[in-house]
Amino acid sequence: MTYQQKKYLYLLNIILGDLINYKGGIINLEIGLVITRIKGKEIVMNFNILLLGNNKAVLGMPWLQEYNLKINWIIGNVEI
Repeated sequence: MTYQQKKYLYLLNIILGDLINYKGGIINLEIGLVITRIKGKEIVMNFNILLLGNNKAVLGMPWLQEYNLKINWIIGNVEI
């Protein structure tokens, strides 16, 4: 997938409220709409891009609130 410059830039805060330590906290890259399947459920979403290395995805609070996942942190299981 290729990414492009975002039309509308925004600041990204970590959970403690501080700006993320990445390019001055500004999110400036995105990819277009992507169809993703999670546990058989099809979700269409736009991804903002942070070039963080080995991390595959960082889910933001708006996404987590919308899909209200059930996460078992001990065994690493996620239900949608």
